Amino acid sequence: MELKELYFKEIKFSEVEVSTKDIRKSDNIIIGYTEIFKQLGRAKESIVQEQPETIFTIGGGCDADVASIAYLNDKMQGDMTVVWFDAHGDINTHETSASKCFYGMPLRTLLGEGEETIVKLASPSLLSSQLIMLGIRDLEEAEKEYITAQSISVFTVKDIEQGADSVIEAVKTKGHESIYIHIDLDVLDFEEFPHVPVPAPAGLKVNTFKELLKKLDKEFKVVGLGLFEYQPSGGQTIELVEDIIKIGVNL
Repeated sequence: MELKELYFKEIKFSEVEVSTKDIRKSDNIIIGYTEIFKQLGRAKESIVQEQPETIFTIGGGCDADVASIAYLNDKMQGDMTVVWFDAHGDINTHETSASKCFYGMPLRTLLGEGEETIVKLASPSLLSSQLIMLGIRDLEEAEKEYITAQSISVFTVKDIEQGADSVIEAVKTKGHESIYIHIDLDVLDFEEFPHVPVPAPAGLKVNTFKELLKKLDKEFKVVGLGLFEYQPSGGQTIELVEDIIKIGVNL
């Protein structure tokens, strides 16, 4: 894994075993359900054993920090805002998802809806009022309907580019002491940051994102950070990735 080789040579971290099987068939209505359930269980067990005060999670898909967020939400007794940077909604259930891929369901799972056994593993659930979605622009119709019905706070790329301070004010309005920052790198402008597997056009400018991330880190108590959907860059370190990792390891 390029991130580990380039950025974590001298940093101690824990690894959760993940399956490398080529799973293409639906299992319990979710593709790869059995392996996903096992991996979530291992992640939860590892976190519970360590009992960390803060967590920095790195993974391939956006479902990799489900256990981290659930643990911290429990530890903070719900006094936590989740700031979700992503081009996609990740807010389907196994019933509304066209692909049946779990990486499109983690946020809905954390909100307490979806496949019953996984939802139970990811408890306690977040409230929709704890969530702010940033940079989303590639949504399925069912996701749009759910976000509207739940009155979830959303900032489009245009909203953020016009004034990132509005995001800071929105987080303050939530009234929670702590925040968790989830970063799917496809939230960024693909022309400026092409190192993602599932790009979406018209993303956030890198400088806008960097400045907003610095402000979030300065203004709030960041108890968790997740970094996802990184595509190998060919062995060269990237300043933005270094900046994110620096915040993560210094939590």
